[in-house]
Amino acid sequence: MGVVNANHFTYVNMSNRTTQFGIKIVTTYPMTKKIRILHLEDVERDAEKIKEILKKGGMDVEVMIVDNRDAYVEALIEFAPDVILSGDIDASFNSVEALNIFMRTGMKIPFIIVTSTMSEEYAVSLMKAGASDYILKSNPEQIPTAIRNALEGINSEINLENNKAVNIKEKTNAVLVAQELERGEMGNELLENINQILAASNLYIDCAISEENQRMIFMQKSKKYLLLAIDEIKKLSQVIMPPTLNEIGLIDSLNNWIDFKQESTSINFVADWKNFDEHATDNKLQLTVYRIIQEQLNNIVKHSNARNAHISLKQTEDSLDLVIKDDGDGFNPSKHMNGTGFKNIHTRAEIHNGKILLHSEPGKGCMLTVVFPL
Repeated sequence: MGVVNANHFTYVNMSNRTTQFGIKIVTTYPMTKKIRILHLEDVERDAEKIKEILKKGGMDVEVMIVDNRDAYVEALIEFAPDVILSGDIDASFNSVEALNIFMRTGMKIPFIIVTSTMSEEYAVSLMKAGASDYILKSNPEQIPTAIRNALEGINSEINLENNKAVNIKEKTNAVLVAQELERGEMGNELLENINQILAASNLYIDCAISEENQRMIFMQKSKKYLLLAIDEIKKLSQVIMPPTLNEIGLIDSLNNWIDFKQESTSINFVADWKNFDEHATDNKLQLTVYRIIQEQLNNIVKHSNARNAHISLKQTEDSLDLVIKDDGDGFNPSKHMNGTGFKNIHTRAEIHNGKILLHSEPGKGCMLTVVFPL
């Protein structure tokens, strides 16, 4: 196939620089709003299908398709893309190598994987390497939304870098909003659950006062409800107050909270901590992980209709990888990225330079992956 559809453009404000990769990159600013897409793909039928989907998605694009390493490197220099789509290529030149070359250029544009299959481990490895997103070939209609989200994300990153003071304020506000929501939920728990238990205990005390013959029976029943209220308050305190990580550790705190959550739902929670060493992780990062797991499990319980949810923490030499996935209804991520819950998760992760990948499809559950550099 080689290089096809390589049209000419008019550029302004051109500046040259040499990268670590040893090639000269031209930073350009197009005079039009047309989006230049470099598509790495060796199946012409798949490439043409994606071009049609982009047009149907209302995107004004110019696409260059390449199917080998030399054409790809040349296109990075000459075509100066706004977006890179990397499809499945043969073993001699694959998406991982293409991503490595791209990262060495220093270009700040979206790199989106378009692949036939995707495992949890592969998704994490791509995030670590610098990919913006990934789309399964079975769902190509998601590509226009993924491109828009990735471009908006990069623009947001640039704006945040240029406005650090504003960024700090936004983070603080997001955390405060999340805290108020958590407090509201706890207030409802106090009102609807513990208040009812105490009301029942009070009723039995009134009965004990008025009915001397059965006083002991009523007092015993009242005591039973008081003990139940004490137990519920202990559980609730684990949610309201920050976990005492120094005393019982992150894993025990998470297990306690998951047990508490398990009692109020039919969802089966499965936790995998075997590849995590909490003694090698900073306490502030541990607290962030704890809160993100809380937030996402609450989202799953409230919205997913899932039967099972799996939570795993894996520690490597250079990162801490958190994966939470469920088998629920799923959703279109582009319509939920601006929700309060996801914003809260994103804000908490960003404080520790964490990178988030949210993958979901209607009817196919959801997988949230957060990678924290160590």
